[in-house]
Amino acid sequence: MMITTRLKSMLVLSLCLTTLIIIVFAGLKFLQQQSLDKLTYITELDESVEVLRSRLWVLQEFRDSDALMQTEATLLQLKKQLTIAEPMQPSNNIYVLNLRRMVNNLSSLLAIASADIVSQPHQGITSANGMLTARFNITIQTMSEELTKLQRQVLDQSAKQQAFILLIAVIVLLIGSVVLVLLTISTLNSFNQSLQGLTAGIVRLTQGDLGNEIKINSKNELATVIQQFNTMSKRLFETTVKKDALQQEVYEQTKQLTLQTERLKYVAEHDDLTGLYSRSAFERQIDTALARCQRTHSLAAMLFIDLDKFKQVNDTLGHDVGDRVLVTVANRLQHTLRSSDICGRLGGDEFVVWLEPINGIDEIQMVTEKIIDHLSPTILYEETEVNLTVSIGIAVYPNDDIGRLRLIRVADENMYSAKKVAGNSFCFSQFVSKKLINLHLESSDRLQP
Repeated sequence: MMITTRLKSMLVLSLCLTTLIIIVFAGLKFLQQQSLDKLTYITELDESVEVLRSRLWVLQEFRDSDALMQTEATLLQLKKQLTIAEPMQPSNNIYVLNLRRMVNNLSSLLAIASADIVSQPHQGITSANGMLTARFNITIQTMSEELTKLQRQVLDQSAKQQAFILLIAVIVLLIGSVVLVLLTISTLNSFNQSLQGLTAGIVRLTQGDLGNEIKINSKNELATVIQQFNTMSKRLFETTVKKDALQQEVYEQTKQLTLQTERLKYVAEHDDLTGLYSRSAFERQIDTALARCQRTHSLAAMLFIDLDKFKQVNDTLGHDVGDRVLVTVANRLQHTLRSSDICGRLGGDEFVVWLEPINGIDEIQMVTEKIIDHLSPTILYEETEVNLTVSIGIAVYPNDDIGRLRLIRVADENMYSAKKVAGNSFCFSQFVSKKLINLHLESSDRLQP
């Protein structure tokens, strides 16, 4: 049952109980007024009887016409009062009839008394006057007793009626109160149960638990709210799942784009065949290195490496062997140099190396000899042996120049100077070293692996 329906029922029941209380009090008031009217009527009758008693006494004492007229007037008034008898109920009519009969008897006795009023009264109880007086007194006394009985009956009837009304009212009020209390307890339990479930669901929702639904144990307004809350939680859960899936998809797409960007950046900056820096990437690296050397006043060197007679390898053994030779040379260069050194391929069989930092010409010569030493061994490819020599031109920063283009040009010129000597040779600028070193002719034993 809906809570509003229960509250409406409780309101209607409360109004009914309140109306019943009002009706009971109104009924009791009506009974009291009715009893008061009866008692007032009886009191008036009793007063009339007492007046009649006094008139009869006066009549018996003085036996004159004035006393007779007064007595007859009082008796006539009493008769009229008994004739009306409006407040009395049918159960009281027997007393009224008895009173009327007694009044009629008094009328008859009064007629007899009026006939003997001129005669002298006889003394004694046995005389006519004594007998008449006795009859008068007995009738008046009987009327007083009847009025007393009527009064007692009216009081008893009023008490019984009031007790009956109060009993019915108490029973109805007790039953209504019990029903109202039970309905209130049931409504309160239903409301508390639904409210506790809704509160627990809200607490779980604030903690991030969107998967649990609130159980609906009763059908009321809060059950509708709980159902809407469950629908909202379900949609939030679905939205969260979709959001997580979307975030995961975005993460995966971002990861793929990052990998692709890094791949594109790597492809843009590195030679496709050897994996060394491309010409443009190498130049950017050298610009950065030159700025660093200028700031730290470091010494550095540019090595321009050319493979001797590489064109003959391509022409006689094919481009596959030539590519294998280039890849092998690039790998040997990378394993020879330090992590701080920079190595790139300008194109064809031309390689450039940037050495930084260095401590002097002797260290440059040592590294150059080491490069020649690692590039000299025979290259084997599919049972084909290739023996190559290299020519290396060296430009020293800042002795030769401080610009990238000029350093590359000086190193290139020194490389061509080295080519004039038999393979595996290197050459400095003339003002750096006054001689051309030929390692192949003078130190061939030392350079063998």
